[in-house]
Amino acid sequence: MTAVALSCVLLSACGSGDRPGLDEDGELGSVGTAAGEQGAREAVRAYLDAWASGNRAIACGLLTAQKARAFAASAGDGDCPSAFTNVHTRMSEESRKTFEDAQVVEVKLSAGDKIARVQLSQKLEGPLNGDDDIRFEYTTGRWQTEEYPKG
Repeated sequence: MTAVALSCVLLSACGSGDRPGLDEDGELGSVGTAAGEQGAREAVRAYLDAWASGNRAIACGLLTAQKARAFAASAGDGDCPSAFTNVHTRMSEESRKTFEDAQVVEVKLSAGDKIARVQLSQKLEGPLNGDDDIRFEYTTGRWQTEEYPKG
């Protein structure tokens, strides 16, 4: 087994299973592209894991373009990945752990299954400031959040 494949198995970060992540090329890949509840759940899990682990490519890739621009302007130098790094480095370990530990409890789809309101098992600390639900929308072929990370 190659080192990359082994690390994917050990870390569960290669785009499959309960903890979706970057594909082998370091891209967002197919995370959150499935329509319906399954895709929404996958996108939410990937977004939570990105905040827990510091994966700025996934976090920024799962923000709508408008929210990514607003986040970049408010917390960075106009670049979403740098804004993410600025916010993530200020997060406490306890705050990161809330993102890692949060589980998807319920997904309610509306607007022709293009909007998902996702209820989490606990409130998140840090960038989403006490939220225990996240709104995602299926846009441009991927579930993305309109939730605004606070810088």
